[in-house]
Amino acid sequence: MTTSENANERVNCHYDRWFVVQSVDSEQPVSKLSPFIIDKAIRSAVGSVKTVRRLRNGNFLLEVTSVVQSRRVNKFDNLAGCPVRSSPHRTLNTCKGVIRCAPLVDCDKDETVTELEPQGVSDISNITVKDDSGSRKKTQAHS
Repeated sequence: MTTSENANERVNCHYDRWFVVQSVDSEQPVSKLSPFIIDKAIRSAVGSVKTVRRLRNGNFLLEVTSVVQSRRVNKFDNLAGCPVRSSPHRTLNTCKGVIRCAPLVDCDKDETVTELEPQGVSDISNITVKDDSGSRKKTQAHS
């Protein structure tokens, strides 16, 4: 990895880590290839990835470890001579959680998202509760 790639990775700490690689041509399914050939093809195209798993439907699930690998896998169109399509996994690249922070209660939503974006936050909403009068009030928790 070059110095500029390392610097770029530190700036963009949030990237897609999980990808599904699937065959495009049913006449040449990637699932019929030897695991050794698949491993060599992935290593030559991307480098050493964290995990590679064959799914029940014959597709592959790849976990990458860097921004550079993420970009390379996203551009996959051929794996060991088999035409493939690669796309970020639809759920494994996201995470939901609750932020409990009293100082953030009155902060602007857009500002909070922008400031927390490097940590992978893409959206927030304030959790509200009904008070005794039946109206809703903000809590110290954001989801």
